[in-house]
Amino acid sequence: MRTDVSRVSVSEQRPSMGQDMQKGRRTEIEFLNGLIVREGEKVGLPCRANAVLTDIAKGVERGELKPDPRHITELRLN
Repeated sequence: MRTDVSRVSVSEQRPSMGQDMQKGRRTEIEFLNGLIVREGEKVGLPCRANAVLTDIAKGVERGELKPDPRHITELRLN
């Protein structure tokens, strides 16, 4: 017997980090992307996209940026 607990459309689903941002909670960005940046620095490998993503998320955490999917365009690296 299968019971659907909730019926949430795909457009309403958010990853846990997105949920944290919308609720004003601290994210795990430093432990995920921040770690990649730090480890890359140790071996001389720039991980610019991860660094930019970390900066955007931390800006949201500090209240400098509002949560907005448009910030992702900052990751377009030329």
